Amino acid sequence: QLSPPRPASPMAVGAPIWLVLSSAAASTDGPGSERCRSLGFGPSLLCTSCTKLGEHVGKDSTLVEECAGCCTDEAQRASHFAKAVLDVCK
Repeated sequence: QLSPPRPASPMAVGAPIWLVLSSAAASTDGPGSERCRSLGFGPSLLCTSCTKLGEHVGKDSTLVEECAGCCTDEAQRASHFAKAVLDVCK
């Protein structure tokens, strides 16, 4: 005799929805996102630029908040190299 199918647990149903929502949020915010591009901010925007912007338009400006949501901290952009070669031509 066949038993009726068991209902899915709430976690099993909620997890895929949460993943879709979190990935959608991640793709719409942050440097280089469509939202940031539509606001006029490029993917190479550094957070120090937003601080300087705040000095001119006021740090509580909506523009500064949008800028801060689209910038990259300098510490995250720092590149470290194990070795460098300098060629000098005479």
